[in-house]
Amino acid sequence: MANLATRAADRLVTRAQTGIVERLRAAGAITPQHAAALSPARRGERRVLERMVKFGAVVAAREGHYWLDERALPHFRKEELARLLGALAVAGFAAAGAIAMGR
Repeated sequence: MANLATRAADRLVTRAQTGIVERLRAAGAITPQHAAALSPARRGERRVLERMVKFGAVVAAREGHYWLDERALPHFRKEELARLLGALAVAGFAAAGAIAMGR
């Protein structure tokens, strides 16, 4: 059950991340001078954008305008993968503990 939930969350995060990156690239927003307006409608996308900005993979140029730092993006993706794997490990340990307690 936890594995299914983790995979679903992973797909949503990956889809949101890919959507943000694709929109910024399509707008040519890969330098501060070409920052583009970006306002994610869905809560999950807003949360991913906040994490990307906090990490520095997406940079806020001015209110509602962002640009993509292509050099930081691969590092962000590695960190996100580590975060998701950590969540999966915690879920696995919790499931194993629940099974062990049930015996």
